[in-house]
Amino acid sequence: MGDYDLGMLGLVADQHWQNAGWLRRIAAILFGRHLSYVHLGFRFRVSFWRETPYLLTIREAR
Repeated sequence: MGDYDLGMLGLVADQHWQNAGWLRRIAAILFGRHLSYVHLGFRFRVSFWRETPYLLTIREAR
């Protein structure tokens, strides 16, 4: 994935997380497929639940 794609994934995943209910959030955390990547000095952790990305954490990369 390119730089633009990783940034867009973070934005879309954050929007899905904000609009999800608590049950879907828990399912994404427990049963989702996780992806971690570094983008612009931040480490993103995204979970894919039923082919929908959910942004779990954003932390400063070391």
